[in-house]
Amino acid sequence: MNSSSTLRLAAAALALAGLATANAATTRVTMPLPVPVSSDADLSGESLNISPSTLKSRSARPVVRNLQAAAQRRRQAAGISEAQAQAAAAAQPLKIWQYTYTSPRDGNSYSGSIVGSDPRLNGARTTSIPVLIVPLRIAFTGTVRTFDPTKPDTGCLGGVVNTGLAQAMGSPLFNPVSNYTFNGVNMGNVTFIDGFQRAQFWQDAAGGPMVNAKPAFHTALQNTVAATQTVTMANDVNGSGASYRFSGTCGSNANSVENPARTYAFLDVNALDVQLNNIITALNVPPSTFVLFLTYRTYMTDGAPGTLSGNCCLLGYHYADFLNPTNPGHTYGIAGLDIGELIPSTYNTSTLSHEILEWINDPSGSNLVPQWGNIGQVGGCTSTGTGADAGQDNLETGDPMSGLNHAGVVMPNGITYFAQENAFFSWFLGTGFMGAGGKFSSNGTFGGYAKNCPPGGTN
Repeated sequence: MNSSSTLRLAAAALALAGLATANAATTRVTMPLPVPVSSDADLSGESLNISPSTLKSRSARPVVRNLQAAAQRRRQAAGISEAQAQAAAAAQPLKIWQYTYTSPRDGNSYSGSIVGSDPRLNGARTTSIPVLIVPLRIAFTGTVRTFDPTKPDTGCLGGVVNTGLAQAMGSPLFNPVSNYTFNGVNMGNVTFIDGFQRAQFWQDAAGGPMVNAKPAFHTALQNTVAATQTVTMANDVNGSGASYRFSGTCGSNANSVENPARTYAFLDVNALDVQLNNIITALNVPPSTFVLFLTYRTYMTDGAPGTLSGNCCLLGYHYADFLNPTNPGHTYGIAGLDIGELIPSTYNTSTLSHEILEWINDPSGSNLVPQWGNIGQVGGCTSTGTGADAGQDNLETGDPMSGLNHAGVVMPNGITYFAQENAFFSWFLGTGFMGAGGKFSSNGTFGGYAKNCPPGGTN
């Protein structure tokens, strides 16, 4: 076991729940039951008749800050100093490059890090980043329901490529597309992720040569699929998670099997995140590897799910051990294959593309930029923080463009995939690079950089 995992294991021993014994196929993680639940009790949310129209996606940024603070407290309780934890992580670092620019938006200097290799260097070549994709199975007790990306759901996904994992792995996020274009410019034989990185660094800020003169510059994800990991919890709207049924949604599976029809899981992100950290520790994943937890028919809430009012919905998030751009430590993300029923404009890989690109371009979550807001899923622009009027001040490429997708791409498996449009580096800082086609986002929506707060929005 590497030294970083040893320190994480010490902290995990003080977490909310421990790991049970793993078998060859599955690691089972059990959350403590908040109240005793008998086999015939129904504390789920399936009888609440909640309308999908009331559900809204929300920014995960303030929630992730709280998760990071909670993890730091667990390390402290285990007797692990931040210096010890960061030193252990630095021994097997994630491949990142550093930048510093003065933004014309406010005249201040901003520094940060991005996954991959520096596109400004001569002779830039392909940088391979190991990614461990972890299918995450959610198993409820009491009112028994399970949600598993490796099990069929023909009523929603069709009869051929009928699991969430298979559909995700067949997408342009993980498979190259010939002559993939961004803003009308051909990026070559690339995945969506690689193509975006090439497109946003296409030219320098003055329109001079950059990646457009470096055909060998690529950011390649080396993907490995892990054994399915199972999180088990009581099905309780007042606890750590519950199942909810929505009339008019898809599905043909019975309640007794995985992925029951018209039913979704909603989990308290605060309790779930502890278990994700435990799984990473149990799998002995080094900080050099990004862990992507893949869910199916699963969303998150900030606190007990309840009536899904006010605390819902987190479609995904990405996380780092440390708010340190030079040493983020372990990084991971969680998102699901979208069906497109509950949250508008989220279909198959839109949320996955959002989270992967945000991790690449802000691996520590602390690449600060001039404040922006009143756009995408960030509704305010008068302050930063967690209030209803809060703007945002980090380089989260997906948040200003939530709900906007690229045109569909048909892959060899016959499925048409949709990736979310993301904002380029230049949109946040107003300098550094010029994106493909002279645009400030990957599908041409942004023709200028972000407006300062207030009022926010875009030029």
